[in-house]
Amino acid sequence: MPESRRPRFEDLTETTGIPLSAEAAQMLYGRYRLAADLARGKRVLEIGCGAGLGFGLLGRQADLLVGGDVSPALLESGQRYYRGRFSFVQLSAEGLPFRDAAFDLVLCFEASYYVPDMSAAFAEIARVLAPEGVAVFVNANPECGDFIASPHSTHYHTADEFRAALGALGVNVTVEGAFPLDARRDGVLSVARRVLERLGLVPRTLAGRARLKRLIYGRLTKLPPELPDGFATLAPRAAVAPGPVRDFKVIYVIGRTSARRRLA
Repeated sequence: MPESRRPRFEDLTETTGIPLSAEAAQMLYGRYRLAADLARGKRVLEIGCGAGLGFGLLGRQADLLVGGDVSPALLESGQRYYRGRFSFVQLSAEGLPFRDAAFDLVLCFEASYYVPDMSAAFAEIARVLAPEGVAVFVNANPECGDFIASPHSTHYHTADEFRAALGALGVNVTVEGAFPLDARRDGVLSVARRVLERLGLVPRTLAGRARLKRLIYGRLTKLPPELPDGFATLAPRAAVAPGPVRDFKVIYVIGRTSARRRLA
């Protein structure tokens, strides 16, 4: 796709200075805290890394850390901040520029729904994962009652769709839910968002949405360029069985490969 026609993902990505509600801060910190725990002594790739907000947490644990994204602006921002501490690569998830079995841990946080051909991306993630490797996807849950799709998104996989796609590649998949839906509070907010969406009043950038959030949540927390330990409290996660997942706003999908069989 010509660069002039590529969606401006930098307008939709959490970057330095973006204000977050307490819940959004928990969502961001929680996924990187889990990833950091899994990254200890591992070769790690994050697909859709943006400017590398979580790289401080990940980099203290990983033996090797590489970030990939389609946005040159986001990658340049990460390179300027980290000054060569980590590698940033412009890439497409459907064609990863790495050898087979190059990584022990592959992360894809709130990014898979922007990928035009996620089936190809699943296969590529499978290819670059080593034996006993782990792939972690964290997404907004499209089966949740207050779900609203992001601009430029193509398809949000449900928990069962993740299970099927990764299972077909020989991956053992577990799914966890986080941030239980509060029917009263979240229902009111969902109705308000949907009304604004129908009226065309929902901003299409995170900066614009932050102005609306101030009206709802009051004081917000500004994102630092690098997430510190303890940035937010950790929200609990709960295992979810196969079938529709209605009661959680976020799903964590963790796929593990066996010692004897690399993903292929």
